Amino acid sequence: MTAHPPLRVCQVVASINRDVGGPAVSVPALAAALADRGLEMTLATLDYSHHGAQTPAPGVKLLSLPAPWLARSGRGWNSPLRRELIEIAKRADIVHNHGLWMFPNLYARQAAQRTGKPLVISPRGMVEQWSLGRSRAKKFLAWHAFEKENLRVAKMFHATSTAELASLRRLGLRQPVALIPNGVELPDLAARPPRAVLENKFPALAEKHWLLFLARLHPKKGVGELLRVWQKLAPQFPSWQLVLAGPDLDGHGEQFRRAAQELKLENCVTFTGQLEGAEKSTALANAELFVLPTHSENFGLAIAEALAHRVPVITTTGAPWRELASENCGWWIEPDENSLASALAAALNLSSATRQEMGVRGRLLVEKKYCWNKVAEEMESTYRWLLDSGARPDCVHTA
Repeated sequence: MTAHPPLRVCQVVASINRDVGGPAVSVPALAAALADRGLEMTLATLDYSHHGAQTPAPGVKLLSLPAPWLARSGRGWNSPLRRELIEIAKRADIVHNHGLWMFPNLYARQAAQRTGKPLVISPRGMVEQWSLGRSRAKKFLAWHAFEKENLRVAKMFHATSTAELASLRRLGLRQPVALIPNGVELPDLAARPPRAVLENKFPALAEKHWLLFLARLHPKKGVGELLRVWQKLAPQFPSWQLVLAGPDLDGHGEQFRRAAQELKLENCVTFTGQLEGAEKSTALANAELFVLPTHSENFGLAIAEALAHRVPVITTTGAPWRELASENCGWWIEPDENSLASALAAALNLSSATRQEMGVRGRLLVEKKYCWNKVAEEMESTYRWLLDSGARPDCVHTA
């Protein structure tokens, strides 16, 4: 077998600061997984240091420029990043942009065009109907200023779910789409961290079963609906504690804390803030049920992480996780409070043994489909097909 020369890929994303959300984790992880396969990876981004540390990407060359006031208030406007990207693209085989609506996404297209390199775009959930309906005025301006052209000139798209693929087609985009999910790190289940890591910091968690929510504290994630449902259910399940773990980017966290007080939930809800490292692992390893009543997800990385820890999941049809129902490892429900209340009550009424059996099936699903080495293998084969040096992979859908 003839060895392939190493591919050189420039990946671009607006931010990899930990508090920003999914792409800040999944994009560096993808770049690192591709570097493990021998690809020469460069990741270009801006550093919004007030949103936490940047997610590491081992084996990847990082171009990270500070995000000054103009970038923070002007959707990532940063002329030095544009110039640097053009230089990087000259040495790359492919430019792969992640996300929409920000100036770094424009700079990725300009760098690809200036150097004649193919542009791949991963929308990262930003073409879903819920997302398109937010900040309409700003997106209208960005669409006509640069985003429409970005999408038009892309040689290929990467979607993490069939729903995202459908959203691209609804926009009239006919280019090939690689349907490749995000990956997830597989934790060592034998090295389960003790509950005390969190119990010592949050005493209300002691001697309780943990119902875990792990995501940004944002209306998109269904936090308000979850609190209202929990007010009705908590008296029936006094041995359970709802754990709301996640960063507060836009002041919504304080809004939800006030809502919890008004609903008199102080004794059965714990707000932990952002969890990282050992604390995050502790939450996932010791939770007995995971809930994310989201309005829209292109993938839902936290769902995959929970399943990898053998935790059954409740989420909505706003997330592309039909397999929760088909593989009997969770509940895939309509995004309304009645459905959420019914699913939560059903899950909490199950025996611990039954929930554990569901968790085992969830772990097997992740091992089969969502580990990073498989994701990186599919992405590399897609890159090579785009460069006319390989057969079209099964994951690539043509119009």
